[in-house]
Amino acid sequence: MKTEMVPIQNRRTPSARHRWREWLAGYFLILPNLLGFLIFMLAPIVATILISFTNWDLITVPKWVGFLNYQALFQDPIFWLSLKKTLLFTVVNVPIQSFLALLVAVLLNRKLRALNLLRTLFIMPWICMPVAIGLSWTWIYNFEFGYLNHLLLSLGLGRVGWLTSQDLALFSILAVNVWEYLGWHIILLLAALQIVPPELHEAALVDGASNWTRFWKITVPVISPIFFYDLVVNMINTLQIFDLPITMTNGGPGNAARVFNLYLYQKGFSFLQMGQACTMGVIQFGLIVIATFIVFRYLGSRVNYDVS
Repeated sequence: MKTEMVPIQNRRTPSARHRWREWLAGYFLILPNLLGFLIFMLAPIVATILISFTNWDLITVPKWVGFLNYQALFQDPIFWLSLKKTLLFTVVNVPIQSFLALLVAVLLNRKLRALNLLRTLFIMPWICMPVAIGLSWTWIYNFEFGYLNHLLLSLGLGRVGWLTSQDLALFSILAVNVWEYLGWHIILLLAALQIVPPELHEAALVDGASNWTRFWKITVPVISPIFFYDLVVNMINTLQIFDLPITMTNGGPGNAARVFNLYLYQKGFSFLQMGQACTMGVIQFGLIVIATFIVFRYLGSRVNYDVS
């Protein structure tokens, strides 16, 4: 039987066309996301970096000033104060919020009565508008008419200036921040606890392991990747804290709660110094990159990615 020979070049042509179509279809499918990234993320980042080297009041044409904005900010005491407040807020908030969320998630992972009600109560603050949360707590913290001071008076104690004291204002906002966003961290860690293989706990129980040993030796290593992710995201979000300080005290009293992002906003839209505001944005980006690198450097190696 005679077989017709097909040239090698002709046999490869349909395959090359097929691969080209697949390549084109792939890029066509990611085109919306690619355009969204270029227009709404990369372009603003490049514009922010360029504007940080200009003097711009949002009205006149920007003037190129080189590194003058950076020099002016480094000589601005409120800039350093806002940076210090933000770092303090982050260092206190992240460990308390993440470890409290882990504790509550472990409790909610057990078979309790009214479990769904408890989960809902913890998640409710997170789904509420931050502005509404801030304004509500402003009334609760009110020196004359606030519920908290009324409770203290009923217990025979004196009123406390939760938002009027320079020593307490930042920590009062921090307490609200911990409470408001606790639900999001609980959801994340509760999901992590669901992936812990029950047979590991059963085997350890047969071997006589205590509750603490099973939690420390089995649960913590298994959920460590998600807990580490939660720590990193919590740190990045807290370094950008803005909503509660502006709604509860607008940075006051004095500069007690003037965090970095709030001062950045005031530089741009209150003082019309958009060049310096963009400079602060660039510095904040660098700060987040450095902080994330440090966390990965010292904690990333302790994460267990082998759950088998």
